[in-house]
Amino acid sequence: MTTNVQGLRNRGINLSCVIVLADVQAVVLRKFVDIPVITLEDFPHFGEKNFPAKPQEIFVVSLQNLAFADYFASHGMEVLTYSDDGIFFYTMTHLPELYSVYGMLGSDESKKDFCAAIKGRLTGKLFDFRFASEPQYFLEGFYPSAGDIAIDGGAYDGATAISFAKCGAKVFAFEMDATNYKNCAARLNGSEFDITLENFGLSDKESVENYASGGVGSHRDSHGNLKAKFIDLDTYVEKKNLPRVDYIKLDIEGAELDMLHGAAKTISRFKPKMAVSAYHKGEDLWTLATYIKSLRPDYEFEFRHYQIDCTDYDLNDEERAILKYFGLSYLMPTACEMVLYCR
Repeated sequence: MTTNVQGLRNRGINLSCVIVLADVQAVVLRKFVDIPVITLEDFPHFGEKNFPAKPQEIFVVSLQNLAFADYFASHGMEVLTYSDDGIFFYTMTHLPELYSVYGMLGSDESKKDFCAAIKGRLTGKLFDFRFASEPQYFLEGFYPSAGDIAIDGGAYDGATAISFAKCGAKVFAFEMDATNYKNCAARLNGSEFDITLENFGLSDKESVENYASGGVGSHRDSHGNLKAKFIDLDTYVEKKNLPRVDYIKLDIEGAELDMLHGAAKTISRFKPKMAVSAYHKGEDLWTLATYIKSLRPDYEFEFRHYQIDCTDYDLNDEERAILKYFGLSYLMPTACEMVLYCR
């Protein structure tokens, strides 16, 4: 927390106080910072004796605390998240590409969500983003149908693979991280669904590469201390003699464009429906759709942004108890979970 305080100050932000969840955090933090430390229990007392005036803006600096975004907003506070210092110049430089993708989007809803994604990144204001209501990856007309052959890139704990299998699809699920793969395999063991789980990462070629393990955020990293096998989808389809590919979902922590390069033949031949994560890299907002369109000019696109559903992961018992105490849901609004839909 002291690092976060110093980081905000280094960016020229005038901090009037720090809000923490519990008394024990306040007691510890007060030893290291020179501004008031307020607990959420004290939150309603802003402006009273011995309490600072209520701030107009609050920076939320962890995923779990983003569950309190609506709580703070209901008290008239603007909720901010970290944004890249260079994001404005970077975005302005690539306005032509962004405008091109905007023109590719089929519906007004997608265009509004896309513009909101750009605005939210520029301002850092959480509620400049727009969040969709349907479950992630399940926009009407863009998910697998009965009899489809589906690719789940980034299976993590198997939840999405199971969801696609419930649609009646034959699912080939890929999970790079050894620990995630083990947990996913345990969940799928004895499953009634038609799911093949592979301990591969998806990329543009067959290789063995380093990666950094981080649960849901595990990613390919040349400085990582673990190694994983990677394969391109075109080679996998050929080796497995798959008759076709009808659907592809990708959430592979920034390797999406590489994977699409390694699936060029499959995409060009079969034109699968796709749901591609478009937020791990700033340029994902324009490079992914542009490349897919170059493979098949007849692709249609939609765009949505989702809250993270932490019902099944990433919260410990204490954090769940805190959310329950304050009457908050497990849905976390973040700058992540943007999805480009293709068909």
